Amino acid sequence: MGLVLLLIVAGCTRTSEGEGVSEAASRELAAIVATCAAAQGPVDTMRTTSAYWEPFEAGATFRAGDWVRTGPGAFVRIELRGGGRIELEELTVVVVERPAPEEGSGPVVTLESGSTRGVLAEDAPRNGPLVLRGDDGRQVTLTAGAHTGPTEFRVTRTPRGMRLSVSRGRLVLSEGGNRRTLDAGGWLDVSRGLEDSEPDGPPFPASLSPGVDARIAWSPELRIPLTWKALDGAKGYQVQVARDLGFTRRVIDMRVEAPGFMFIPPEPGMFAWRVAAVDASGQPGESGFARRIFVDRKRPRAMLVAPRDGYETPDATAAEEIVFAWQSTGGAPRYRLVVARDRELRHPVLVREGSPQQVVLPGLAPGEYYWGVYVAEDPPVPLFQKARKLVVPETSVAPAAVAR
Repeated sequence: MGLVLLLIVAGCTRTSEGEGVSEAASRELAAIVATCAAAQGPVDTMRTTSAYWEPFEAGATFRAGDWVRTGPGAFVRIELRGGGRIELEELTVVVVERPAPEEGSGPVVTLESGSTRGVLAEDAPRNGPLVLRGDDGRQVTLTAGAHTGPTEFRVTRTPRGMRLSVSRGRLVLSEGGNRRTLDAGGWLDVSRGLEDSEPDGPPFPASLSPGVDARIAWSPELRIPLTWKALDGAKGYQVQVARDLGFTRRVIDMRVEAPGFMFIPPEPGMFAWRVAAVDASGQPGESGFARRIFVDRKRPRAMLVAPRDGYETPDATAAEEIVFAWQSTGGAPRYRLVVARDRELRHPVLVREGSPQQVVLPGLAPGEYYWGVYVAEDPPVPLFQKARKLVVPETSVAPAAVAR
């Protein structure tokens, strides 16, 4: 009997210990408010339990009160509990906090210095996966507005406050009973909350040329004109060109008055460029979408994008929506799309000429085709090494075709 009691007591002890370990593990997991998804360059964190900075790597976790900083040329992507993420640019310091239990929102982020980009998924929680803490403890909750795809934004500490700008989608801001909406291109100083926030800033300029992912042959005399659409009320423009899409390796960062800039590549390689409008106070707004320029040592000859070679439409009706697309050669050339029945494109059934990098055909009759694109010069310059094949199958009901 004594042995049985001893076993029961021992079993209860082990069960209690197991439950204690499980509860401790649950508390430990619940304490995590963010996780490092990617890091490069000198990055450090100062834990709430420490008075010293220590380096960390991808996979590190952060708890309420932890500080994170990036050094020169560094970058950190932090996934937040609740679905959003922030990407710290170089020379940036943030603090991550846990919201008060009664608030029920996502992690609270305080931007002490520098700049960070953020992304909120379209299915992010409605109560806000991210809260920005400004001056005097003012907190602004960010949620993604009605929009197809994620909402992208940027937060920057300036001498005047904390600027929040949207580069894609729509952002809904709330603080108590105050509520604001920011669309792509707009910005707002939220350092003092929404009640005392400044009016929206100017939208970002739309890039015109070179086109998206332009490929240009290198030469020592190469000059690439960057152009964008002028904005009413803009006092100038801030142009940036870098060797990376994060714009940490900038080769150009200057202010110009006209909506254009002549870029002289120092060498072959990939360059990214973007432009922001400067307002009356001399402050640049949100930069537009970055465009890449590929400067190749030799003239590129494989610049067709879609449809792929050998593509077969699901049926003849789908031919009404075929999109032909290709990469830009830089500048403002005219392109000539040729669709033919023969591989050499000597007997075209359709020719379209213009400046856009894509053409949508109104329809093709069933059959086998070949297509290619030229720069409309004399003589024409092909943007391909061999024509691509396209097949439109027979169906019981054929569309009103433009080529037979």
